Amino acid sequence: MSNKYWGEYDSSIIFCEDKYVESEYIAEYWNTISGLLYVVVGIYFMNTLVKNIGISLVIMGVGTMGLHGTLRWYGQWMDEMGMLSLMFVYIKGVYYDVSNNILYLLLGTYMTFNKNHNVFLLMFVSLLYYQYNAVKKIINTEKTIRYKEYYFITMGLGGICWILDRICFTKVINFHMYWHIFSAFGCILGSLVYYEHSKSLHNGGKKIKDWYKKIKKCK
Repeated sequence: MSNKYWGEYDSSIIFCEDKYVESEYIAEYWNTISGLLYVVVGIYFMNTLVKNIGISLVIMGVGTMGLHGTLRWYGQWMDEMGMLSLMFVYIKGVYYDVSNNILYLLLGTYMTFNKNHNVFLLMFVSLLYYQYNAVKKIINTEKTIRYKEYYFITMGLGGICWILDRICFTKVINFHMYWHIFSAFGCILGSLVYYEHSKSLHNGGKKIKDWYKKIKKCK
């Protein structure tokens, strides 16, 4: 289809799904619809002890749908800022003394260098690595260990799908849609770890602080 409802694509990353095939109003129909899973997961957790994680998942889901629905720069901003915010909220779910100013700094840096996708990747991978090391502190029960194991299996399968979509392995299977499905389940499992931690705090557990010490250990 030659007419693009949202205009010419100007996001710095394009996916394998054919554009404007299923709908004249949605650039990547199935990638957009599958992004709704993050919103559904977020709405569920908004009614639990990890409400902030639920809100962040909803915001990220809307951003994901914005990116795939338009393939415009503002959709990419929504998506990637949502991902950075979610990582920050996950980290704050372990270290309660992390200042919100860190999030403002992250988003400000992203907005300054948003035209260079490598800057976002560096920021996101750094946050992911830090979060991975931080969350080990709250994986201390049989239940959370089981969640962790299922999480790695789910995200591993999702990661394979993400890579296959990036190299456009085939258009017969929409691998990026399956990335959304697997990673949404991963978000459920990961958020359940934080839920169990929040439940222990609710029952008198001790909050974890001194987030900056983890930075030193990660170096």
